[in-house]
Amino acid sequence: RRRIGQGDEAMLRHTRSCARACARASATGSLMAISRTERLTLTGPSVGQLARRGLHVMAALPYDTSALSPAMPTEAIVRHREHEAEVVGKLNSILAGTELEHRGLDEIITATSNDAEHAQCFNYAAEAWNHEFFWSRLTPGGAKPPDELLQWIARDFGSFDGLTTQLHARARGLFGSGWSWLVLDRETLRLHIVNSTALIHPLGLGLKPLVAVDMWEHAYLVSGVDREEHVRSVLSLVNWELVCDDLLAAVNLSDEQTKLKYLVRLSMEDMKKLKHVMVHHGVLELPAAPHLTKLDFLPADEDVGVDFDSPLDAAMADATRAAIQRRARERS
Repeated sequence: RRRIGQGDEAMLRHTRSCARACARASATGSLMAISRTERLTLTGPSVGQLARRGLHVMAALPYDTSALSPAMPTEAIVRHREHEAEVVGKLNSILAGTELEHRGLDEIITATSNDAEHAQCFNYAAEAWNHEFFWSRLTPGGAKPPDELLQWIARDFGSFDGLTTQLHARARGLFGSGWSWLVLDRETLRLHIVNSTALIHPLGLGLKPLVAVDMWEHAYLVSGVDREEHVRSVLSLVNWELVCDDLLAAVNLSDEQTKLKYLVRLSMEDMKKLKHVMVHHGVLELPAAPHLTKLDFLPADEDVGVDFDSPLDAAMADATRAAIQRRARERS
């Protein structure tokens, strides 16, 4: 196994110093919080050398370290970032001189997922990617989920409360440390709650991560809260508008066969509801037609002035008319 040399230790110390300096700068809103020596270090040859070597660096937060308070205290974020800096520094040390050195984090995760031989490489790459994704999905005060996202959530979890309840349950049930996720199954276009630990990662399973909750102890013990309160705090900070955009973009990138399967499944679900209403209640109250144009399944044509009916919608309408006529004949 490759030992960490003096140069690697220096890199780790440098990365930790940068993390602490950036945290103080974000907390005060000014680079004056960074000492002169640290400012020279942050802008000097070391950073340029890292970039030229193509090494992984810790991404800057999209907000001040104090912006997520009180849900996530400043001290907790600073500690969290220091841990993240150590992860990135150790990752660069592990990758040095290997075939994975200049590959992206997502590529490394996919290539080493569930591979015991590259467990150390996977662990640090996954943690680095997870943290960057985790911070990117949070925003001060949080953002409410758009109606389009609520429709997807209602289909797979019953309601938004159903989603949060299941996420809390999965996080509580996580044995040891790890992550809890809201993901999109790219094959079925369904939403799921999953946990990841050891050599398992959503990217390695072909899933699309949408929300991540860090369930490692360093994420919540500094704040003096338990897992339940930690999950509640994270969910209160999620930018659900960004999650919705991410979801729809992933769906639109799906192949045509996957989209067709999704539409057929939606049609079948609606037909089951229709059959239940007709047989058990004797009335017809169809739900609104799916907004297929919002998902790029069908072209939007605002100039026509009428709703665009898909072949599936037309077939359902024909079936409805035929059922009404048949019931009318039976009554006469």
